[in-house]
Amino acid sequence: MQTIVAVRIDERLIHGQVATMWAGAWRCTRIIVIDDKSASDDVLKAVLKISCPNGIRLSVLTVDQAATNLKNNKYDTDRITIVCKNPRVLWELHEKGFDVENITVGNMSKASDKIAVCKSVAVLPEDAEAFHKLDELGVKLEYQLVPSEAATDFMPMLNAALK
Repeated sequence: MQTIVAVRIDERLIHGQVATMWAGAWRCTRIIVIDDKSASDDVLKAVLKISCPNGIRLSVLTVDQAATNLKNNKYDTDRITIVCKNPRVLWELHEKGFDVENITVGNMSKASDKIAVCKSVAVLPEDAEAFHKLDELGVKLEYQLVPSEAATDFMPMLNAALK
């Protein structure tokens, strides 16, 4: 049976930290990137494949494909890490019938239309709404930039930023 070992929000998807630090901490056998844009762009898929650590399988899927595959236990022998760019993707996954229990929030870069939550996380109003919906479902939301740093409860950080 497939096992979800980690779910990470990081708008960079697979990058140096994921490849060198997180993959070892997760001890995953497959990384599933859920991103509609990357799933439909062969160049982006190739970049993600190059970035994926050796020995770890990679799936780059749309939200629809991911929901179907995960609900049907397509990856039945894998230890899976899910990586996506924002919480809206995980809310969509929920609406399509697949839920996650824990989410680690990593990098969501700052922009003029975003609200800064902490040094590496800034959210759009629709991101904040998705985080609140996931929290209401009982999903555990933690902020953790790298595995060596302690995880911090994310919702108090978000709520303080929104005041």
